[in-house]
Amino acid sequence: LEEGCSLYAVDITLIEGLNAIWKHAKLYKALKEGEALSAAKDLAEIYDGLNILTVRGLLEEAIKLALKLGITVYDSAQVAAAQKLKAILYTADQKLYNFSKNIVASELLTP
Repeated sequence: LEEGCSLYAVDITLIEGLNAIWKHAKLYKALKEGEALSAAKDLAEIYDGLNILTVRGLLEEAIKLALKLGITVYDSAQVAAAQKLKAILYTADQKLYNFSKNIVASELLTP
């Protein structure tokens, strides 16, 4: 990312991130409760620094994309946001990347 770029996210991003932390703590037993809480607080700090787009504001395009492509609204909202902003969609989700790259400029983030 270039210095001075604005970072955007869809409002569901926070809940998706928190759910991933929960999954790693509860299902995979990869995080202890204190680690999960710390990760959640860190995630909230990052989220607070983002420009947030609401699903409500993306509703029409998100549902159209979901129905047309046979993908979840969770994923189509990300694509709709990138379309609306004429921005690059950065994702670590291989599945999201695989279909988004044909619709908007997309980059797959890898560890």
